[in-house]
Amino acid sequence: MELASAMRGAAPTLASPLVSAAAGSIVGAPVKVSARDVNVFYGDKQALYDVSIDIPDRAVTAFIGPSGCGKTTFLRCINRMNDTIEGARVSGIVQLEGKNAYASDVDPVVLRSRVGMVVQKPNPCPKSIYDNVAYGPRIHGMARNKTAMDEIVEKSLRRAGLWDEVKDRLGSPGVGLSGGQQQRLVIARTVAVNPDVILMDEPCSALDPIATAKIEELIDELRANYCIIIVTHSMAQAARVSQKTAFFHLGKLVETGPTEEIFTNPRDSRTQDYITGRFG
Repeated sequence: MELASAMRGAAPTLASPLVSAAAGSIVGAPVKVSARDVNVFYGDKQALYDVSIDIPDRAVTAFIGPSGCGKTTFLRCINRMNDTIEGARVSGIVQLEGKNAYASDVDPVVLRSRVGMVVQKPNPCPKSIYDNVAYGPRIHGMARNKTAMDEIVEKSLRRAGLWDEVKDRLGSPGVGLSGGQQQRLVIARTVAVNPDVILMDEPCSALDPIATAKIEELIDELRANYCIIIVTHSMAQAARVSQKTAFFHLGKLVETGPTEEIFTNPRDSRTQDYITGRFG
């Protein structure tokens, strides 16, 4: 079932078709993810306060800020992974393509097939390289036969820049690859189900500089077809890969805007202090 069908009857669209520069977004870019007044509680503790943001399609949006500031918490709101945490509560509105991700008729499993996630430590399944990529398409019935599945696997590995390195050993265990290759395998697994959005939570934190450079090149290539949201502690990485940046501090979204503006002319003194290393 397509997400659009699963979300039928959801709340009205919040975001306009075009994003204005005044709103701190990319001019001409359609909004893919929209959030309004999002609050997150873990039991009695509030972790996010009234977060509102529009995230453009076919671009990379970076979430930056000190540890524990709410970046990953908000990222997990987009694919409802906070639902899996006992005692977690989310209020406000999160929309994907104008459809309420928290509507009662939305199946979180379907939502997560449309919003892929790549986490800090590469986590390939204990299966072959081929089966790592084929798993998602197989459970979603995306291939009618083995030939179709072979095409999906090859296309996904090519998109992840991994095909030429593994095409002669698709039956080998995915966990036998290097760390950087494993992370690209996870990205191949993510894109294999044709998601609308790719979430990346510190995808390079466990990688060496060479592997990090390859992942960053891959992110730049993938943004032509996907909405990508990346959480990173590296401001240099945010500056290199993103077109839009959002700065979080103490559970609040302080400001958001085109990456170049955030790094060269931030509007809020807290952003300036973080970027210049006065705290972090």
